[in-house]
Amino acid sequence: MTVLEKSVLDVLLPGFTHHVDIGQGSDARISFGAGGLAQMVLPGKPPMNGEWKPLPDGYHVAWSGGPEGAWKIAHDIGRLTYIDPTGREAGTVTRIEPIGPWQTA
Repeated sequence: MTVLEKSVLDVLLPGFTHHVDIGQGSDARISFGAGGLAQMVLPGKPPMNGEWKPLPDGYHVAWSGGPEGAWKIAHDIGRLTYIDPTGREAGTVTRIEPIGPWQTA
């Protein structure tokens, strides 16, 4: 697997929602607003809002009232994988869609 660099993440993150299979029956949804706002919805949990910023080989996110950390996204043929701050695979991207004009992140 190859960790995606900032130049690729600049295209894949701002303005998009990633649906990520985290092995819980339904996908987590992570939205990256172009202005640095972020929202994550885990299966069965209320949305978490926060701020994200790009890094040379990933992004840093700080959730309001929650954890913060540096994440990476790795690429293998036909697959994008989220890598958590400890270096473990956290889930596989199943879909990427634009954030609608009604959403802020």
